[in-house]
Amino acid sequence: MKKFMKILIKKKFHFVYIFIITLLISLIIFGYLLNKTSSASKKNEISNILKDLKTRNIQISKIQKNLLKNGKNINDLINQNEINFKKISENKKLNNFENYSFSKFQTNDILFGGNRGAIGTAFIDFYNEDKNLFMSTYDGIFAYAKINDLENFKKIKSNINSLIKYDKFYFNNQYGIKDIFIDDKILYVSYIGKRRENCYDLKIISSELNEKYLEFKVFFQTLECVDENNGHGYLAHQGAGGRIVKLDNSNLLFTTGEFRNRPLAQKLESNFGKILKINLKNKRPEVVSYGHRNPQGLYYSKKFDFILSTEHGPKGGDEININHNPLSKIKNFGWPISSYGEHYYKNYSKKILNEAPLKKSHKKYGFEEPVKYFAPSIGISQTISINKDDTEFIIGAMGNEIKEQDLGIHYIKLNDDRRKIIDHKYTLINERVRDIVISKDKETIVIFLETTSTLAILKKI
Repeated sequence: MKKFMKILIKKKFHFVYIFIITLLISLIIFGYLLNKTSSASKKNEISNILKDLKTRNIQISKIQKNLLKNGKNINDLINQNEINFKKISENKKLNNFENYSFSKFQTNDILFGGNRGAIGTAFIDFYNEDKNLFMSTYDGIFAYAKINDLENFKKIKSNINSLIKYDKFYFNNQYGIKDIFIDDKILYVSYIGKRRENCYDLKIISSELNEKYLEFKVFFQTLECVDENNGHGYLAHQGAGGRIVKLDNSNLLFTTGEFRNRPLAQKLESNFGKILKINLKNKRPEVVSYGHRNPQGLYYSKKFDFILSTEHGPKGGDEININHNPLSKIKNFGWPISSYGEHYYKNYSKKILNEAPLKKSHKKYGFEEPVKYFAPSIGISQTISINKDDTEFIIGAMGNEIKEQDLGIHYIKLNDDRRKIIDHKYTLINERVRDIVISKDKETIVIFLETTSTLAILKKI
């Protein structure tokens, strides 16, 4: 009987390996076709590919569940020691970025287990005086590479599997890692944590940055958790936030969404729907601003003392917000009372419509107006400053449609007092932009494109 069971387990894993190999081959073909076809045909092709990805990712999720029962992770199974990238384009010019060279590195070693139109999701950050690039997949596989050798990321072992044990984290990126941040040789990782059955919070774990082993400890967790069955229409990916940046030597800034429990964004006693200041020593959170739906991008200018943040609206209404002198006053950005978006469904209950009237003004109701909003939504994501005066920024878009300036990056320029946008340009990349980082000298920009698990490199010429 034992021999028979061993044979069955072997055959099961043989099937998994065959499936993965088949999938990888198909992804290679997809990458080839994506780069070969013209811009016009790409639009139709991407639509079809995304439909195919949804089916494929459901299959991957089923396999991942079976692997987890045996203590395996699909992204760890593919390659035990490295995440390998291959250069697929070099020294191209990107529209609106003529002063930069543009190259792309693609991997087939990161697989996505969810259903959001992406092959592989990861987050990135520079470290070691910008000589190295650190990467984390959504399901907690960590790796690093030298910035001049991005084809070979070496994996780093960690204790993350002993800290995070619920299945959704590993096979659905809606519940996975939301950001990484490296500061003073400390790695911070944010993710959706499971507090108890059907109740989720936001956590930050931290570890001394070590290229051999990462020993994580819980650094911060929100004061409360959000119940999936709260009657507001819970969705993890539409309300997580999770971005981390440094405020000063004593504090971090951390964004939280409201997981579609809309009233939480207006409650100062709640940690959700906020930009929080977290003290590095006592880990206590303080509200910097509230009335946020799902803040996906975060930047703090130490030199000019302002926060530039981006956040998802509902059906439209993505926002770019600027908060000057953020510690002088707790500011309210209006959600869910004011929004330039629309409700997803017309048949929402009166309760939801009352808690989220989506009034088409912020200022009229005492809230902070966004400096720009997008209606329809662009799936707005991370933002970085690309000049030393903090007047020029690029912002990612990770929606799945080209027609409304999704799948690319947005360039904005602020006026001299950094309160208005005086220029805006859009650049199509044909990929969902998940994360963006920039070197301290502002010479190198690295973008993670999750539609095809690709690193895009912009280097000043």
